[in-house]
Amino acid sequence: MLVSIDFYVNPNSLSMFGHKCFLRVGQLDDSSISGLYRDSYELLSCNYAFAQGTDRNGKPQTDVKGGTIDVVYPNVPPTELIRWMLKSGKLENGALVICDANDIPLQKILFEDGACVALNVDYSQQGASFTSTSMTIQVNKIKIGEVQLENRWVK
Repeated sequence: MLVSIDFYVNPNSLSMFGHKCFLRVGQLDDSSISGLYRDSYELLSCNYAFAQGTDRNGKPQTDVKGGTIDVVYPNVPPTELIRWMLKSGKLENGALVICDANDIPLQKILFEDGACVALNVDYSQQGASFTSTSMTIQVNKIKIGEVQLENRWVK
């Protein structure tokens, strides 16, 4: 069984929809909206998922696993993100913050010990943004509000 939460911002309808999603990597000292604009990456889309193995009848049989975060950044990847991807074993803490049209945070997803396990740069000569960067972040611990999941990685 897979539970997946997707958030997508259509760049052509930002004036109507207004929601924004930010990825912040590193220190989480300033979680104000001005801090988000200054120290994070505004995303085109994000997805995080949880899964639990089931038997052939659909009955849950395993512990819940999660901590896979997929994001799309609507530009070429900044050096900080490339460095994170290329340094094997480099773990970062961070957050995804989804804000409404009035810049009020609707949801904060905090993560610890995140590794950038995939980075893909796509160029297309169509649409408003010609280049996008897709990333997959695998995290050891994820917290959404008061709910937390730890994958108990072997150290």
